[in-house]
Amino acid sequence: MQVDTYLGRVTQALEDAGVSDNTVVIFTADNGPEALQVGSSNISPTPAVQGSAGPWRGTLFTSLEGSLRVPFAIKWPDRIPAGAVSNGVVHSMDLFPTLAAFAGGSVPTDRAFDGIDQSDLFLGNQDTSNREGVIVYMGEQVFGVKWNDWKVMFKENSGVFGATETFDTPRVYNLLNDPHERDNVLFPYTWVAEKAIPQLYEHASSFKKFPSTPPGAPDPYVPPKH
Repeated sequence: MQVDTYLGRVTQALEDAGVSDNTVVIFTADNGPEALQVGSSNISPTPAVQGSAGPWRGTLFTSLEGSLRVPFAIKWPDRIPAGAVSNGVVHSMDLFPTLAAFAGGSVPTDRAFDGIDQSDLFLGNQDTSNREGVIVYMGEQVFGVKWNDWKVMFKENSGVFGATETFDTPRVYNLLNDPHERDNVLFPYTWVAEKAIPQLYEHASSFKKFPSTPPGAPDPYVPPKH
């Protein structure tokens, strides 16, 4: 109710200012519901309401879909088709290059960007996302990779207070049939791993061409010449 009220105030302010028809409004989040552990030494023992991830298992600070999947709605009158829906994979990092494209610009080419321009998908010019998947990170560790409606995991954790499991062979989940990520179907679906894992190789190789910004680097940061 609180979020709904705040969103209503923002959209009403745009209407009152007369700029609603030419303003992109995005409603989304950066993670799933918060992980709570009543009785923990650093959390109040007072019972609290934990948000719901719907059919997905997991919360914030997990590698499960309940942490990764969030609502995403975007409005741009007369530009983005009203009522359109998509099950394509879109990452929050895609917003930067997409909004740059909306504004008639582009991102610099002298550095790496994990985001992908999704303007054609949002504007209804194409039916599919410009990305097939995402790398699943926990902190600075790579846990696995999503590929379309599949997930290939080398590590897992089921909660912020739980231990991390590491697997000698990856676990494969069909997210359509198994949204709770409980049934490892590596066999007979080994072909899924073969399709998904190349994303990890591409991601790792990108660090060789574009090293990460070093800690303590000045802002703005100018990457080295290649």
